[in-house]
Amino acid sequence: MSTDPSLTVLKAFRVLDLFRTHRQVGVSQCAELLGLTRANAHRLLVSLTAAGAVERTDSGQYRLSIWMFEVGAQVPLLRALTDQAQVPMERLVAETGFQAHLAVRDGTELIYLLKISHVDGRVRTRPGTRNPLYATSLGKILLAGAPESVIEEVIAQGLRPLTRYTRTSAALLRAELADVRRTGFAYDREERQIGVSCVATGLHDRTGRVIAAISVPSNSEHRDLDQGRLQAPLRKAAQTIEARLDRRAFNLP
Repeated sequence: MSTDPSLTVLKAFRVLDLFRTHRQVGVSQCAELLGLTRANAHRLLVSLTAAGAVERTDSGQYRLSIWMFEVGAQVPLLRALTDQAQVPMERLVAETGFQAHLAVRDGTELIYLLKISHVDGRVRTRPGTRNPLYATSLGKILLAGAPESVIEEVIAQGLRPLTRYTRTSAALLRAELADVRRTGFAYDREERQIGVSCVATGLHDRTGRVIAAISVPSNSEHRDLDQGRLQAPLRKAAQTIEARLDRRAFNLP
C-alpha cells in the first residue's frame, strides 16, 4: 500500500529550495515567492529553525544553517568528487594562473561543486549555484555525455539567449555536442557572460561515462591563445582526478 507524502514536509522543502537563489529570505518574501499566506510562511520558517535547518539573522531574515552544510557534505558522490579534485585543481590553477571549476549535472542544469581561485576573475560563480547546460563549457561536456532524453528536454525548454553570442539553434547545439564527444573538450565563447570564455573537459567513470566536468575560464580578448594552451593542463588535471577516484562507487542515472 502506497503512502501519501506529507504536504507540510513538501512545503518545507519548497522553502529550503528558495535558498538556492537567495542567501537570506524574510517571511513576507517567502510568502510572496511561494504563494503562501504570511502566517503559513512564518510557521514553516520557525519550524525549520527549530529543526536546525535554517537560522534567524539579527535583521529578522532567515538563512541556511551550518548544519545543512554538514549534511550536504556527506553526499557520497559530491564529497568524493570535491575531496579528490581539490589538489589537482589547485595545481591546475597554479599552472595556468586562472580559476578552475568543478560541476555535475542535475537534471537540465549544472551545479558548481568547487571553485578554486588564487586571483580575481570575471566569472561570477560559487559552489551551489547553477547554470544552464547549453550555454557553458561545463554544461556542454555534461550534456554531451547525458542521455538523449536530457538533450531533448533541454531543447524543449528553449535555448534562451543569455548574451548575443548564445547559440539558440537546436541543430547547432547538436552539432557542437557531436564535436565535444569527438574531441573531449567544450568551449564557451562569451555565451553566458560577456568578456569570459571557458574551456572544459569531462571526468569519466571506468565505463567511460561522464560523471562531472572541470573548466578553466579566461578573458575573451586572449581567448584563442588561452583556450589552445589550456587543453593539455586541463586534460592532465582530469586524468589525475579520475585516477584518485574510486570510480566503482558511482551509480549515476
